[in-house]
Amino acid sequence: MLFDAHAVTLSPTEQFLLDAFIVSVAIASLIFTDNKNKSRHPGLIFVILAVLAVSGRILLDPIPNVQPVTFLIIMVGIYFGISYSIAFAAIVTMSSNVMLEHGLWTNYQIIAWALVGVLAALLRSQFIQDEKLNVAKLAVFAGFSAFFFDWIVSLSILHTVDTSFFLIYLLNGLPFDLLHAAGNIVLVTWFANPLSQLITRRTSLTSQEAVPEVASN
Repeated sequence: MLFDAHAVTLSPTEQFLLDAFIVSVAIASLIFTDNKNKSRHPGLIFVILAVLAVSGRILLDPIPNVQPVTFLIIMVGIYFGISYSIAFAAIVTMSSNVMLEHGLWTNYQIIAWALVGVLAALLRSQFIQDEKLNVAKLAVFAGFSAFFFDWIVSLSILHTVDTSFFLIYLLNGLPFDLLHAAGNIVLVTWFANPLSQLITRRTSLTSQEAVPEVASN
């Protein structure tokens, strides 16, 4: 869905500054979280999830718009909070795009995935009730997140085409959006509960502490 945006090119200096900014945001997010949460050590699980997201996205690349990143960043948002979601979006997108394709559209992907993670963090109480993950609600949100992500990333075409083409572009992309949504729902159904148990077992996060930046507001 990004072929039009691929026509946009940046100079080496512009690309370097853009990449440096993205990396700085990711590092700042992790530092901010670690300073606030010295008693918790989710770093290893975070790295494992990031590796799974990057490798899964590359391995599933032949299947149009089906990848594990959206599902995994939802889980990161729920269990680790807003700051980790932003860092996860930046690290996974940049790392996988080095192998797939990197350019201006990377910004839109990072923003879209970060927003998905932030929404998951804010809606955490809807997904975890009585210390149990509500897979049905999570599946609905994962399906919605596919369209939310794809439509935000589609804004990247406005660098190269007139706004009058945007709605047509979205309509043409609906089959790919549906594939993304179906993939998310399948991943939630199969892996949400096992992954939830892994995260809670291997970290010292508790139900009251998982999203400190939300709870403190």
